[in-house]
Amino acid sequence: MVQRVKLTLISGVVALTLFSGCGGYDNENKNVVGSNLILSQATLTPVVDVPKAVIQAGLDAQGSTQHALLGVKSYKIDYRTKDAKGNNVVASGLITIPAITPDFMAAYKQKTGTDFSLSIVSDQHGTIFTKAEAPTAKAEATHMPNALSAAFSGVAGFMTVQPDYLGYGDSNTSHPFILEKPLANTTVDMIKAAIAFANKAGLPINGQVFLSGYSEGGYATMAAAKEIQEHHPEIHLMAVAPMAGPYDLEKIGLGAISAPVMAFPPYLAFVIKAYSDAYDDVKLSDIIVDQYLPTVKSLFDGEHNATVAYVSLPNMLSGNPADQAPGKLFKASFMSNYQNDANYPLRKHFKENSPIDWKPAIPMKLLHCTNDEIIPYGMSQIAYQKFTAAGATSVELVPIDSVTADPAKHETVHGKCAPVAYSQVIPWFDKIRKGEK
Repeated sequence: MVQRVKLTLISGVVALTLFSGCGGYDNENKNVVGSNLILSQATLTPVVDVPKAVIQAGLDAQGSTQHALLGVKSYKIDYRTKDAKGNNVVASGLITIPAITPDFMAAYKQKTGTDFSLSIVSDQHGTIFTKAEAPTAKAEATHMPNALSAAFSGVAGFMTVQPDYLGYGDSNTSHPFILEKPLANTTVDMIKAAIAFANKAGLPINGQVFLSGYSEGGYATMAAAKEIQEHHPEIHLMAVAPMAGPYDLEKIGLGAISAPVMAFPPYLAFVIKAYSDAYDDVKLSDIIVDQYLPTVKSLFDGEHNATVAYVSLPNMLSGNPADQAPGKLFKASFMSNYQNDANYPLRKHFKENSPIDWKPAIPMKLLHCTNDEIIPYGMSQIAYQKFTAAGATSVELVPIDSVTADPAKHETVHGKCAPVAYSQVIPWFDKIRKGEK
């Protein structure tokens, strides 16, 4: 027997085109969390409704080897969270669910002997510069979710949640780029809001939660995993896949200012701008050379894309690598202070925001391309060494050696590695979800 799920709001009844089997889903007891969801009529209107064939085309375009089994529907939600200074703010994110059909439900039960249920994957996106790149903005503009993240729903039947992060979507604050607490809060509170959404809608969630993310998303995933393990036992975290994240910020800073050439100056400027917004003792005027100080103050407002950011800061467009040397962007006094004083404010805050000072107790895979030219593979090695030294036994370091890039085509290994890494994460999560080894 199959029934259509309905959700009643003050303004009327909205029918979700998702089907669930009768009985067996004790949603309220398995997923009891404090509700921070801001519910409205718009919350229940899909911004994406795509068939399986479209999902497959997106996977193929990203170079993924996965095969879509279902179409997907996506919903934009608003929820409450806290910013870098602990203020209550509104954030937004995207929920993507598999477009389950009665035939699929029946076939699943016949094959497994159990009713189908949804596990949740919270997938944190990588660095973006414009508001138009946020998951909800892209979904509303293109009516397509990110192909790699949608693969969790279309390929493996997960409920996928994607926080926009503060500074994007419906948030009116600046983006806390690579700041542990606000990125953890945004992710954890998005998960809570998604669970509340599922419970309100009667979706057959089973209480399992997984985390994944690449680049900044890898960092956010690590921060959220730490936050959940230490402070949120009500969230049943099953496995975590941080990919290519800058986990040891203190060492990232030391490497960046001692290198002959900055890998990508906008990343460095962005993170320093974010820390100057979050901490009163981090002054941009003490760090950035006068020539670029006005640029750094105004560049990261969500309106300037990565290309504009690159050409607006020291770069190698002239063909001379020396034009992209750290000293072109940073004051000599700052570089000396950062290198020689472990208590220098920015260095101290970088260390405080490096989410590797804990002992993971859940299964974790650290995936990273060994020749990543933007975020060094050493970041994942350091995290792995820290965790194993602390006694963690469920953490695995997964080096990826198969990715190459052509700089002449403006390719980077860091960018091309993402679909390869995700193609390993999706089947791993699926096995854990099913209780397989």
